[in-house]
Amino acid sequence: MQTFLDGSSQALHAFAISHSWVTPIVTWGTAGFIGLCPVGFFLMWVWDGRLRPGVAALLGLGLTQWASHEVGRLTYRARPFVAMHFTPLFPHVPNNSFPSTLTAFAAVGAVIGVLAWRHVGLVFVVGTVVVGFGCVYVGVHYASDVVVGAALVAVCAAVTWLVAGLPPVAYVLGVAERRLPQRRRRGAPPRVAATAAS
Repeated sequence: MQTFLDGSSQALHAFAISHSWVTPIVTWGTAGFIGLCPVGFFLMWVWDGRLRPGVAALLGLGLTQWASHEVGRLTYRARPFVAMHFTPLFPHVPNNSFPSTLTAFAAVGAVIGVLAWRHVGLVFVVGTVVVGFGCVYVGVHYASDVVVGAALVAVCAAVTWLVAGLPPVAYVLGVAERRLPQRRRRGAPPRVAATAAS
């Protein structure tokens, strides 16, 4: 069943066919963000020094995988290139289109990034938008697949962020953070200052 959002899939496919030079830009840009978003999130996490964003992201990925699988079991939708009988601009197996798991995984970093680092996390939101657009552009997802996948993750990631902030969990993470080397913890005082004080 298509929604009013899904007319964009046909329009984008028509645009892609008539402007073939844009396709490499979209595919390479999407692939770039797929690779850069996890790397950027990891670097931000290391710089930040708190364990909560990393733990929440890992839990969020697991919860997102489970939720996407369950939603996919309830609703099957043929991918656009199958339903509309065209060759996708990026090779893909003709399995269930709903929801967009790739967009969902990218959105985990975006949601946790915004919750953990506020404005800096918006970079990951941009990455998620690019990934979602690329999935629709190449013909492997409908726009509603992307929107539902992102909405699903917003709930999953928010839940795992709250769980990672619960007092018992926060206490365990705090103990673990204090055992990390000082260079790993951004808020830790420098060794030189500590030595001088003693």
